[in-house]
Amino acid sequence: MVGKSNFNKESINKKNTNVAIKYLDFSAQEELDDLDYREEEILLLVIEDYIKYGVPVSSLQLVDRHNLKWSSATIRSVLSDLSEKRYLFAPHRSAGKIPTPKAYRYYIKKLPIDLPPFKPSKEKQNIIQREFLCRKFEIPGVIESSCNILSILTNYIGIAIPPIPEKTILRHIELIDVGSEEILMVLLTRSGTVYSRIIHVDERIPRNILEQISKFLNENFSGMDLTEIYQLLTTGNISPVGEMYRYASMIMNTISLYFKTLDDMHDVIITGVDRFFEEIGLREDIHIDIASIYNLKEFFREILIKSIDMEDIVVSIEGDRNPQLFGLSILTGSYSMGDKKIGAMGVVGPNRMNYKSVIQVIEYIRLMISNMITKLNR
Repeated sequence: MVGKSNFNKESINKKNTNVAIKYLDFSAQEELDDLDYREEEILLLVIEDYIKYGVPVSSLQLVDRHNLKWSSATIRSVLSDLSEKRYLFAPHRSAGKIPTPKAYRYYIKKLPIDLPPFKPSKEKQNIIQREFLCRKFEIPGVIESSCNILSILTNYIGIAIPPIPEKTILRHIELIDVGSEEILMVLLTRSGTVYSRIIHVDERIPRNILEQISKFLNENFSGMDLTEIYQLLTTGNISPVGEMYRYASMIMNTISLYFKTLDDMHDVIITGVDRFFEEIGLREDIHIDIASIYNLKEFFREILIKSIDMEDIVVSIEGDRNPQLFGLSILTGSYSMGDKKIGAMGVVGPNRMNYKSVIQVIEYIRLMISNMITKLNR
């Protein structure tokens, strides 16, 4: 295992170029209208101006800020049409327009596929390095540090899940006789996590048979993830022969049931909550408090797990899916060990955020830690 002394600034400057990113919103419950060229251009300008300035956008402001070929009256008419289609709303009768969650979904789908890579300044590189060096350089510490770095670099809430068990690669399995009808099963994964469980059996199994079954399991399953092992165990395509057979089927059935429930054994890491609420202050577009963030752990976990198998950065505009998350968006991306995706991380921030910048940061951090985790487990 790589020690702390092997970490240096080269670890945070790994190749991060030509990144192709798509944007998904698996929470949308409504179809997005087809907009014509003029409607789309004006809508995207309203969203970008609102993200930048944080105040309602009027037709006069659009004319003043952008070299548009349409008159203020024409733009005002288009803004009215976009309001009828529920892309914009006016907080007051005489105010300008503000994007709705539906508008942000449209904006996300229209972002460019290719973004330049995030290039941290020297100051930010030092922040990243200090955060990693203050923790033990093992996978749990790497994930927690990465989550905190995401929060520091964006000023939003960092969220992450450690390598989920069903995506974890088995390194070694050992069956140990600990009583008349009990066996201790110990699983060592390639990520360094150890799982153990007492298996209850109908009769005592000779130690030499347990050793043979352990050897059989290691020969057949070492290097596979736990999902693959579970599928092989339940299909019965791999079965021991000879003296082992009498006992092995009973043990393997018990192990398969254990693998099926392992995915409930990991928690969601949440960082930077205080930092986020300090940053946003009292904003009318966000109706959530600190306690509610922690009460939503299972909700975040569901989204993080969904994003593990996706190549892309997943953007979820949650305003009208979960009332507690009104005004908030969740951006997540997977990380890997070698070519196998094993976990995910991201941020929770306001709908009014610089999506391009945040996506670049998430992409940079997830590629960096994928490289680190892969090296840790060679």
